[in-house]
Amino acid sequence: MNIETSERIAQNDSVEALAGALGTLRRPPVVLCIGSDRVTGDCIGPLVGHMLTVRGLDCTVLGTLSQPVTALNLEETLLTVKRKYAGRKVIAVDSCVGDGDELGKIRIRRGSLHPGLACGKKLPKVGDVSITATVTVGKADNLYSVRLGFVFSLATQIADAVEKALVSAKRTDKIRKIPHYVTTIE
Repeated sequence: MNIETSERIAQNDSVEALAGALGTLRRPPVVLCIGSDRVTGDCIGPLVGHMLTVRGLDCTVLGTLSQPVTALNLEETLLTVKRKYAGRKVIAVDSCVGDGDELGKIRIRRGSLHPGLACGKKLPKVGDVSITATVTVGKADNLYSVRLGFVFSLATQIADAVEKALVSAKRTDKIRKIPHYVTTIE
């Protein structure tokens, strides 16, 4: 199996994992992209937010390169989500620090993530679905020395998976709206 095939399989797995974690979408989700554009290893969120905004998907994106969601404004952003986007599923995206065997892995799971944990910050958990990418190993100080190309590659994979999962959810929603007398083959 060559690298291209391996990447394609990994991408398909991440789309299926994200679609499964999202479940049924009645309204467009909120994608909450957490991180700072001032720290290379912590800019997964803002990069993903920027990429999704440029693509014009049917979702609300909070946290971009021009307006990042960081520890300084996370609680205010969560209040906005609660007031303005009540009842919508929230996909939280953030980078993380992990062990050597986790480097470069993207994790998608149902449930919230705990931003700032590697830095010892006490921030609220966020998201109905969480996407994390392990960008470095060891301690949070290593976030400053992560290569931008590596982070950009992971952010692109995440943005691609979110886009494909949202398109898939939209298609699934249209199939469900077919009148009951039409049979669909799955």
